Amino acid sequence: MDDRSGARMPKACKTCAKAKVRCDPDSNNGPCKRCRRLKKECGGQDPGAHRRQRPTASNIEVAALGAKLDRMVALLAASGPAAKDPSDVSPSPDLSSQTEEDVTLPGEQEGNIFMDIFRTRMVPLFPFIVIPDNMTAEQMRHEKPFLYLNISMVACQNSPRQREISGIVKEYVAEHIVMGGEHSVDLLQGLLVHLAWFISISRLPRLDLTGQINEKQNTDTKNKALGVAQLDVFVQLARAQVTSMGLNQEQHIMRSLDKPIVYMVHYDLEANKTPARTLEERRAYLGCYYVTAMFSACVRDMEPLRFTKYMNDCCQILQETKESSSDDFLVHLVRSMHLADKINRTFSIHDYDSSAVLSAPIGLSVKWHQAELRRLRASCACKPPHSTILFFHYDTLELLLYKIALSEELSDAEYGEYPVTRLDLLFRCLEATKSFFFNYYSLSSAYFPFLPFTSWCQFGQAMVTLSRLSLYQSDHGEWDRTYVETTIDFNHTVEQLEQKMEEAVPSGLCKGKDPQADDDRPEIYVRLENRMHLMKETHRKRREALEQSQPEGMQAPPDFTFMFNMPMSSGTFFPFTDFGELPDAFAAPV
Repeated sequence: MDDRSGARMPKACKTCAKAKVRCDPDSNNGPCKRCRRLKKECGGQDPGAHRRQRPTASNIEVAALGAKLDRMVALLAASGPAAKDPSDVSPSPDLSSQTEEDVTLPGEQEGNIFMDIFRTRMVPLFPFIVIPDNMTAEQMRHEKPFLYLNISMVACQNSPRQREISGIVKEYVAEHIVMGGEHSVDLLQGLLVHLAWFISISRLPRLDLTGQINEKQNTDTKNKALGVAQLDVFVQLARAQVTSMGLNQEQHIMRSLDKPIVYMVHYDLEANKTPARTLEERRAYLGCYYVTAMFSACVRDMEPLRFTKYMNDCCQILQETKESSSDDFLVHLVRSMHLADKINRTFSIHDYDSSAVLSAPIGLSVKWHQAELRRLRASCACKPPHSTILFFHYDTLELLLYKIALSEELSDAEYGEYPVTRLDLLFRCLEATKSFFFNYYSLSSAYFPFLPFTSWCQFGQAMVTLSRLSLYQSDHGEWDRTYVETTIDFNHTVEQLEQKMEEAVPSGLCKGKDPQADDDRPEIYVRLENRMHLMKETHRKRREALEQSQPEGMQAPPDFTFMFNMPMSSGTFFPFTDFGELPDAFAAPV
């Protein structure tokens, strides 16, 4: 051994060292006994073959980067619990470096199943993200890891597994968006998928039909996020991605040069002559507008993206290019939400000065929007299921337009000189509600477990409108509630949804490991079952309160008007938000 170099002469020969077996050298410096017996070449190893290097700053840094890479690869490539075969696990440089916490994602085989579900059952309902037919799960995992995470999450029909993946998505958001400040089309598309199927993801503790928390199903506290607040956060994250990437304008156009940041970014005019936006970027941008406009119109008070000339140009380019068969459907969805935003701004008397917004009689304002809606309907040339989805979007527009007649804050004078205007609007609202549910339930049952949150937003809006029409009391008694019930019954309408969900069960996509266990049922089934029950109970109690007589000297029945004035984020009535504590008004009468 050379003390100066510190190199140690290995005792085992090369052949035995390679085979990792004991080497028994010959005392006469000949071949070892094993090599002599196997008639193999026996040679000594080079000095220092097993020398351990002293740790240096560079070695430590490389090791840290390697460990981080291993964790990321393990996070994205490892197989989930459903993958029983080790060959299903996507290869990684060194899976032995995984942390003790088993945070695994679907392997290639399971991922391809989720991709197929997403393409066939979900993309037809939300065309703002197009997945090429030849793209595999392995390709997407490498090219668009965040989109792959979210597709796996929303397409997964096993509740515990879905909640596990949901936690990984939040960790990814925290590391890459919040901490890393990254922005990319992959991140925006993943956020859109997350928002579009927001209802199918577990966020708060499950409730049983009595409104009590089911402790058996809610042992993992880290998955108990604030549902509605989380919706707001993801909406703002998506908007921030649009702003950071400048998707709200063409890349070659420089705007707002009086702003310091923009002025400095564009100091090199030649370097910023970039090509036009891709169709993928345009779809993601329009998808962000569609989602924010839908939430603003049907969920809660929030400001959607502003519809601009450039947004209209994006719609025209997609229609002219026709790269995807669903682009025409996409454009009609965007234009329907543009009209919804116009209606919402015109008749939002809670947010604006009604004397300024409704300077003309309500009847004339309604007629103006009716004409635009007729033009929009006439331009639709889509086929099922796209046409069916557009039909109940148009019905939603009519609900937003006619429900102004249910407002008690407007006087008869604001309807103009025609006293039947309010009655006409109420009748049109009822007809639009009936048409909405007819079109909604005509959609194939196979799609119902995969309906996006935007569709459930419209469903909730229609259910509220139907209940209000069924219970509306006019000042002069001209509105007949019995006529409403014979036209469309509230309880029967709720039960139709339950039937549609049950019809989807035999497809096999909605069954977990144990169809009898709530833990294995798709999350959407458990959530809607509770919401449907609460819907019927709420409507029944309000109806009973209204039917009670109110003689002088007697205490008035409980007032349930708050249900219809509360923001949709409260979760008290609507099927797509999380429950909080039930108000005292729901307590059983003494």
